[in-house]
Parts: sequence; C-alpha cells; structure tokens
Amino acid sequence: MRTLTSTTALILCALPLSAQTSSSADEQQDIAPEVPVAISLQDATSSFDGAFSLEDMRHYIADGAKVNETDSNGDTPLLYLCRAIEMDYRYNNDPHFAQTLDEAIILLLRSGADIMHENKSGCNALFFLHSKPELMAKLKEAGLLPKPLSVRIPHDTRAFLRYIKQRTSQAELTRHEASREYLVSQYCAPAYDRAQEHVTLMLSAAGARYRSYEDLCALLAFMRLANEEKAQQYILSFNYWEHGEHFLEEVPALMLKALAELEWDVAPQALRTALAKLDSMLPGSPDEMIDCDAAQPMGILLTMLMRTEGDRAEPLIRKYAECNEANLAYTAHRIMLQRLSLPVPEKDVFHRLYGNNPETMQPIHRRLYECALVDEALRNNDISALSSGVVERVIAAFRDMGLSKYADIVATLLKNGSLTDDRYSIQAAHHSYIEQPPPSPRIIMARYILAHPEQFPTSSTEQP
Repeated sequence: MRTLTSTTALILCALPLSAQTSSSADEQQDIAPEVPVAISLQDATSSFDGAFSLEDMRHYIADGAKVNETDSNGDTPLLYLCRAIEMDYRYNNDPHFAQTLDEAIILLLRSGADIMHENKSGCNALFFLHSKPELMAKLKEAGLLPKPLSVRIPHDTRAFLRYIKQRTSQAELTRHEASREYLVSQYCAPAYDRAQEHVTLMLSAAGARYRSYEDLCALLAFMRLANEEKAQQYILSFNYWEHGEHFLEEVPALMLKALAELEWDVAPQALRTALAKLDSMLPGSPDEMIDCDAAQPMGILLTMLMRTEGDRAEPLIRKYAECNEANLAYTAHRIMLQRLSLPVPEKDVFHRLYGNNPETMQPIHRRLYECALVDEALRNNDISALSSGVVERVIAAFRDMGLSKYADIVATLLKNGSLTDDRYSIQAAHHSYIEQPPPSPRIIMARYILAHPEQFPTSSTEQP
C-alpha cells in the first residue's frame, strides 16, 4: 500500500523518475517547476525505486484521487505537467519522455482535469499546451479541448489593474510565441478598450485622484501587448506632439516619461515636431534668462528619437550638444556616449564600471570619477560624501579643463584646508554652481571621453 497522498502520486507518477536519476545534479536544477508537494524529487525517486508507470496513475484515479486538487501555488497535477512540457528540456530531446508525458496529460483530461483552471500566477494548462502544436492537434482530435470561452474582465478598478499586470508579466515570461499569441488573443485583446478608457481617464482633469505613474505605465504596456497598432494610433492622437509645449505641463509630462520608460517607439516625425516647438522656447544665448524648463522634455524626446531613428538622429543630437542650455547639452552628450557604449561621466557609472575603490582606478578614470563626485555633490547640495583631498584634486582638475569659475566655486568648500561644515557656504556654492552658463564640467568630461575612447577599455560595457 503506497503512503503518498493521491495528489502527490498523480504528479510524481507523470514523470519518468529513472530519467531524473541518470541526469546530473545541475541538469535536475534546470527542470524548472518545483514539485507542488511537500516531498522532494529525491524522495520520490526512492519511493518509486526509479520506476514509472501510467498504470499507477490509473490506479490512483480509480481509488478516488482528486485530479483538480491544488497545491499552495494553485497548481493542479495537469497544470504542473503542462508546464513541464514547456520548461523540461527532455520533452524535446527524449521521445519516450515526451510520449509518456503526452499520455499522462490525456489521461488526466479524460479523468476530468480542468484545463482552464488558473494558478495564482494566472496561468492555465492551455496556456502551456499552445507551445506544442502536435499535442494540441491530438487533444483536439480527441475532443479534449474546450470551446472558446468569454473571458471575464474584472470590473473593479483595482482588480482590473491586477489583471493587466498579471497578464503582462505572463507575456514577458513565456518562452514560446504560440503561448504568447494565445494569451494575447484570449486574455489581453478583449481588455484593450477597458485599459484605454482607464488611461484616458487618468490623463483627464477629472482623473487626478486616479492618477498613478506606476499604473499608467502598466496600462500603456498592456495596451501595447493587447493591440500594438491600436495603441500606437491612440498615443499619436494626442495633440501633445503638434503642440510640444504641452510637455511642460504635469499630465503630458507624466505620459512622456512613461512612454520613455517603456521604450515606446513613437513615430519620428511626431517627436521632431514636438522638439521643434520646444526648441523655440530655449534661451538664445548663455546670458538670456527664460523661466522655462523645456530642456527636460526635450532630453526625453531626443532619447526616444535616437532609439527610433538611430544614425539619422545624430545630426540633431550633435546640434543640441552645442546648445546654450546646460542640461539639454549634457543630455545630448550622454546620448552620444551611450550610443558608443562609452562611460557616462556620472559617479554611479564609474562605480559600476571600475569598482567602488577609487584607489584601484587608472589615473584618468579616477580623475573623472572625482570630478563627477564633486559635480553631483554640488548639484544635489550635499557634500557629505566628499573629502578635502578629493576637493583639492578636483579644483586642480577643473582649472586644467579651463573651468576656472567652477574651480573657484568648489574652492569655497575648503576652509583652512578642511572641508567646511557651514550650511550657508554650502548652499551658496550650490546655487552658484548650477547657475553657471555652459559648458559645465559634465559636458567637458563627456567631450573628453568622446574624443579619447581608446582610454576607456570598458567601452563594450552596456550603459544605463
């Protein structure tokens, strides 16, 4: 008399355990799904003495095993086996294993297993089965596939947001295009209009209390998954592109930020039209003061344009690299550096590329890192990460770069050779630093890196 529970037996009987004992420990770890019972694969092997028989499954079912019983993850024996079809390397390499698994799935379905049952991740057996057209054909011929069902789309807003996030996550994780197509057609496409309505509400004046950047990103990602063509048309229907000045406003700026984060391929002409409108709002000279932060949306638009147009966008990027708006000029330089896979002159980038110990960096890398460290400290009005030695070396470096005004500002952080703790002096240095006209230290550093790529052996390292 076997001592395993009926559900345990159904799941374990479906795997040819002798094949598992002959594989290496590393290969066993790659057999993706965790057995949804308390017993381990090793215990199962010893319990069954390495033997396997579909007849065992028939006996357990005949003895009243619950074929739709679930584990803590919501997996049933059928769902577990169907997931193994997609994720177990043996299915494609061992014909006997594949045939046995197919027969086990057919047996469970004929015994009343629910092919549409969803686990806690929102997956059902049919989702995984779509990755195997031949098996799907067998099931269809045997009359074991369900008729198309209407998907229930949650009405409650929070439940709907959970639904679309779950479906998007499933699509990102699936390994087979056929499974993805099933997911999109069955569960995503029917919910597209509802998602678009939510986005429209969020971006309206009446939707302020529903507005969430995280939810907006999730909704837009889902819309693109459910119907990319329709989603692209929807985004281009906004008049923000024709009247780029709207991106200075809170709601359009939020949408632009979300599109950039999602790496949304907006039509290049729409991006160029918005850039041209914002360009007219930039200062005409370093001395011209305009109370307008057009540089921020322009930087995002330039990044998106480079991603969609590639080399064709380079002349425009270079134009803005020489403009009179310091932040926009730096953004243009950053785009060019990333395009060439060169380090961006920012503290965190140098940390990631060369390690956290500046002493181990080559002299040029350490010099640029310390300049970036001081630059960030003064921009953020927080010099707690600095030391007097770093400040002294950066003062000399700035003078070598022809940045005497910046060097003089940094020098105010030192009092009698020590770093000042006077908040007034630090605040004054911060304001003076950020108000200086271009070129800024970050731009000079970026130009140096662009001009001397051979000095940066990490050029193959991907930049953020």
